[in-house]
Amino acid sequence: MAEFIKKRSVVLLTLFGLACPFIGMAVIDFYYYSSLIGWIAGFISIVSAYIIVVRRPETEPEG
Repeated sequence: MAEFIKKRSVVLLTLFGLACPFIGMAVIDFYYYSSLIGWIAGFISIVSAYIIVVRRPETEPEG
């Protein structure tokens, strides 16, 4: 499971980042600032995925 998350971390962070604002808008009746929190969490996820991509080496070891 850890290897799956390690290899797919960028995809998971990107999908989570894109879904966060919509989830935040969906639960706005529960908490007033949830939309703002959703947008912030989405932005942080997208930036984290970008940082992982930039720091990842061009060629990964086989295996």
